[in-house]
Amino acid sequence: MSQTPPTGPEALFLPRKVRDALSLRLLDDPDVSLVDIGLDPQGQILDQVVVRVHIRRPAARERLAIPQEVDGVAVRVVVADYRLE
Repeated sequence: MSQTPPTGPEALFLPRKVRDALSLRLLDDPDVSLVDIGLDPQGQILDQVVVRVHIRRPAARERLAIPQEVDGVAVRVVVADYRLE
């Protein structure tokens, strides 16, 4: 039987925990600009938030060994180099 995703504040508890753990591991790397929680940029998961790791260069993805999932929370990689204009 499929489990219903949690709603309300409980829906963000585990994603926040995963975000915090990945932030500690990855944010010291100059190729990582941000780790956040939000909608799936790939549009594959519509009923839950995902953890998004924003990296500056596509080549950094393999070196950083970013998992696709942590504790049941999907992790997505967003390649973008944000700059002030």
